[in-house]
Amino acid sequence: MIVFPKTIDEALAALQAHPGAELRAGGTDLQDRRHLQLHAAHQDVELGPIVDLRDVPGLDLIAAEGQQAWIGGLATLQSIADHPAISGLWPGVAQACGALANPQIRAVATIAGNLMQGPRCWYYRHPDYRCLRKGGDTCYAREGEHPWHVCFDSSPCAAPHASTVAMALAAYDAEVELVAAPGAAPRRLPVLEALATDDPGPGGLITAVFLPAPWALERSAYVRASNRSRAEWALVEVSVRLVLDDDDRITAAAVAAGAVAPKPLRLQAVEQALVGQRARPKTLAEAAALASRGAKPLPQTAYKPGLLEGTVLTALERALTAPITPTSITIDPAGATP
Repeated sequence: MIVFPKTIDEALAALQAHPGAELRAGGTDLQDRRHLQLHAAHQDVELGPIVDLRDVPGLDLIAAEGQQAWIGGLATLQSIADHPAISGLWPGVAQACGALANPQIRAVATIAGNLMQGPRCWYYRHPDYRCLRKGGDTCYAREGEHPWHVCFDSSPCAAPHASTVAMALAAYDAEVELVAAPGAAPRRLPVLEALATDDPGPGGLITAVFLPAPWALERSAYVRASNRSRAEWALVEVSVRLVLDDDDRITAAAVAAGAVAPKPLRLQAVEQALVGQRARPKTLAEAAALASRGAKPLPQTAYKPGLLEGTVLTALERALTAPITPTSITIDPAGATP
């Protein structure tokens, strides 16, 4: 059964009425999980209806006002990548959205769905393994094959967070708007706080993502390392923002990493090593070497700390040669995404 609510409250009420129900935004991950009977955290919950959000008005809109942006939860990844305000003022977010999967997936997949997707671990995705994420007591990846799993081992589950978008949003200090129950007031949380659980996503319905104003004179870069350049999950990915003064001294830095931990990381040791220093090759290399500080790789992810350091260095180098992000952008209303 598919339910088509007309409001957010109706959608949340449908979820409460059916314990096995699930929200559908783009559906690219949901359909696969339901086919594999991964429809709930515990396999003993009966399969419930799909609560399709397509008829809830306004959730697919993207609006930029001044130096801030509001991205509706149903905005597709391709629409975000193509939006002139997002690509102009928050290029790291646009680049991350445009690098995912393939054009067919990006045309359907949504930003909320990307944040809420389940782990890409093959044990979690296999219907015969009742792992920790499905109510069991074992992380089978730890005992088996885990070459694409975490190198910052800080959770009982060894799967890294699957969302590239979450990593990019973390670099920009973005917030998500959540509505937890029918009639409840929306609340905003920093994206990393909203994802600070072992569930596939935060508790509630993601209605929007908010991007704060970019820094004045900032430059940015997004770099991913993967086994192939297209339609592949990242082994390591990094988003970098830098601000330099007239003396080439770094006055602000944000460095986020994905595919290495249970949730995206802000690499604070790297950021702190950069700020106040002149942007010289030695400075960048020394800061990038701190990217793996605190890493606890699994036997088959011992390669990831070194790969992370190299990816951070590449991102820093690219950011230095990237164009300065404008503080404002003029959009032709006739060509703008609604």
